[in-house]
Amino acid sequence: MMPTKTDSLRYDIRELMKSGAYSEIIDRCHLELTMARREKRGSVEVIALLGLAEAQTSLGHFGFARDYVDQALARAEEIRSIGQTVDALIVRARIAREGFFQTAEADEDYQRAVDLAFEAGDMRRYGLSLLGMGEIAANPTHSSKQAWRVIDIAREADDGQLEARAILLLSNAFIRQSDYKKASDGLLVALRKAQAAQDRLLESLIIGQQGLALAQDSDTFQRGIEQQLTALEVARGLQAIFHEFMRLYTLAMTLLAANDYDEARSYFDQMLALSQDVEHKPYEMYTLGMLGQWHELRGKPDIAIAYFGRAADSARNIANPAYEARYLYALGSVHQSQWDFAGARRQFAQARALYRSLEDSRNATRVSAAILYSYVLAFASRFMRLIGLQPKDGQ
Repeated sequence: MMPTKTDSLRYDIRELMKSGAYSEIIDRCHLELTMARREKRGSVEVIALLGLAEAQTSLGHFGFARDYVDQALARAEEIRSIGQTVDALIVRARIAREGFFQTAEADEDYQRAVDLAFEAGDMRRYGLSLLGMGEIAANPTHSSKQAWRVIDIAREADDGQLEARAILLLSNAFIRQSDYKKASDGLLVALRKAQAAQDRLLESLIIGQQGLALAQDSDTFQRGIEQQLTALEVARGLQAIFHEFMRLYTLAMTLLAANDYDEARSYFDQMLALSQDVEHKPYEMYTLGMLGQWHELRGKPDIAIAYFGRAADSARNIANPAYEARYLYALGSVHQSQWDFAGARRQFAQARALYRSLEDSRNATRVSAAILYSYVLAFASRFMRLIGLQPKDGQ
C-alpha cells in the first residue's frame, strides 16, 4: 500500500497544480503531513512538504515555501531517497529563481539534481533537472542544447507535459536569438501538447510567448499584446504570482520597445503594486530597477539615479549581491552619461568588488573595461573643455 499512497499523493498534487488549486493542495498536504509524521512515513512526509512548497511558491509566499522545501530536502536525505532528494532540489531551485532571483543558487541545486538523477538512471528527473538548467542559462545556445536533450527524454518516456515544457524552452531560446518564425512554429507544437496534458498554466505561458513573438511585427503587434493580456489574466485567475509578475514585465518591455512609454509605465506600476501587495522585497527590488531604466530612457537621469540607488539598497538588504552589482553598474552608467566620471567610477568600483567576491570574472572584466573607458572619457572631456565644447563639468 505504501508505494500506492506515495504515488497517488504525488499524482494528485501534480494534477491540482495544473488547474491552480493551490488552496486545495495546501489543505490536503497539511493533513497528509500530520498523518505521515504521526505514522513515521518519511516518503509521504517529503511529498507533502514539497506540495506545500510548490503551492506557496505559486501563491507568492516564498518565505514559507523555502522553509517547507528545506524541511523536505533534509528529510529526503535522512531517509536516503535519491529520487525525493532530486525533487526537493528542483523545487528549491525554482524558489531561488522565481522568488529571490538567485540564479547562482538555483544553478547549484539544478547541477546537483542532474548529477544525482543521472547516477540513479532516473531519466524523468534527469530531464526535469536539465530543463531547469536550460531555463536559467544566460546563453540561449545553452538553453537550446538542454531543450533538445529534454525533448528526447520526454519522447522516450511519452511524457507530453515535459515535452511541451522543453519545446517552450527551445522556443524561448529562438525568441532570445530573434528567430521569431522558428519560435512561433515551436510554440504552436508546445501549445497542442500542453492542451492535451490539460495544464492550464503551461498553456497560458505558451500563449503569452506566442503574443511576445507576434508583437515583434507591426502587422501583428496588437494581436500579440492581446495574447499577452490573455496570459496575464489566466495567471491572475490561477494566483500564479511569479507568472503574473513576469507577464507584466514582458508587456512593459514589449511596449517600451515600441516607444509606448506611458503604457509601459502602467505595467511597471502594476509590478510594483503586486510586489507590495504580496510584501515581497525581491520583486520590489526588481521593479525599482526597471523604473530606473524607464526614467533613464525618458531622459531623466536624476530620477533614474534615485531609482537605481533604491534598487541597489534593496538588493543589499535582501543579501543579493549579484543584483546589487547590476544596479551599481547601472548607476555608474547614468553618472557617466552625465559626464560625472568620478561618480561613475565609484559605482563601477563597488560593482566590480561584488562581482569579484562572487567569482564572476566575466562581469568583473566588463566593469573593469567601463572604469578604463571612464578615464578615457574624462581625458577627452578635459580637452573638450579647453576648446569650449564641454557640455557639463566632468572629472
